[in-house]
Amino acid sequence: MATAPKFHLSIPVFDLDATAQWYVGGLGARAGRRSAEALILDLGGHQLVAQLVNGAARSAPQPGIYPRHFGLIYAGLQEWQALLQRAQAAALRFGVEPKCRYRGEVLEHHTFFLIDPSDNWLEFKHYVQAQAVLGYRQLGEVGDQDLR
Repeated sequence: MATAPKFHLSIPVFDLDATAQWYVGGLGARAGRRSAEALILDLGGHQLVAQLVNGAARSAPQPGIYPRHFGLIYAGLQEWQALLQRAQAAALRFGVEPKCRYRGEVLEHHTFFLIDPSDNWLEFKHYVQAQAVLGYRQLGEVGDQDLR
């Protein structure tokens, strides 16, 4: 039986030790291989590669969730809440506090955003209706107008 492919994402970071502490110690990601320039992480079963941007000038942080962020979608509300509690206990930096979007509608979902030590934005969601993750194509709502 074939397994689903894993997603791979490479992100810029400015400090590998701080990145490892944040993702492994804070989020509960699993550390993989590491070199002087990069760290491989298992984030929800997917490969996240933290690439050291050594000596590069740090640009101004992205002011909000757009245009770039990444994250995980949890099938169960309890798993989403457990990650939320873990992030709060680890005092991770929230970019957007936990909230419910589209309450009472088919696209209803719980979400929060974290910002890692290199100013990468991560979103963690749980949709009340699983088919809302990729379904309901007839609807035009995407994103959060309040955060644009």
